[in-house]
Parts: sequence; structure tokens; C-alpha cells
Amino acid sequence: MTEAIETTQEKGPSTLVKAASLGMAALGSSAAGNSFAGNTVDHADHGHSVARWVGVALSFTGFLVGGVMFPFAMVPAVIVGGVLQLLAVIAVPVLNASGFGAPDAWSLLKAQAAAERSAG
Repeated sequence: MTEAIETTQEKGPSTLVKAASLGMAALGSSAAGNSFAGNTVDHADHGHSVARWVGVALSFTGFLVGGVMFPFAMVPAVIVGGVLQLLAVIAVPVLNASGFGAPDAWSLLKAQAAAERSAG
């Protein structure tokens, strides 16, 4: 009598997920490293803070003003759009330093994982 031996293998992330995760990691995504390694994190902060929202609002407004007016050669509007982009780049670190940013949960998770690896 022959027995069918069933082996169950845990499937890792697909090739598409690995490729997407690699691209996300190159862009600085906090979730990409976990997805690429096949791990999951219950929750990591994804930039939900006043500092990040102000930066996004300034950058988006700058894009709308400068990007929409660029084809019409409205130089003053394009300059205003560029200034709004620069303000966005400056506002985020200033607001983070003044306490309006979220703590960097990703670096805390990496430090915790490194401590667990060195302990084990």
C-alpha cells in the first residue's frame, strides 16, 4: 500500500510582491522591508502627523499652482509654485523639531529587531 505524503510548505511572498517591495524600499517605504522579508508588522506609523500633512498640503498646492500655470507661461505663478514646494521641504523638519511630527516608529522597530537578533 502506498501512502501519499503531503507536505505543506509555507508560501513566501510572490515575485511581484518582492519586486514591488524592492521599489517601495528604494523610495523609503516603512512597510517595504517587512513585506520583502515576508514579515508583517501589526502597525507602523505611516506619516499621520501635523508636520507631514502640512508638508503634503504645501507641496500639493505648489504643484497645482506651478504645474497648471507652467504651460501657459505664467512665470510669476510658476515661481509661487516653486516657492511653495521649497516651503514644504522646510516646513516638515521644522514642525518635526517643534513636536508636531510623529515619532519614527520604523527606526524603533529596526532597533528592537537588532536587539533581538544580538540577544538570540
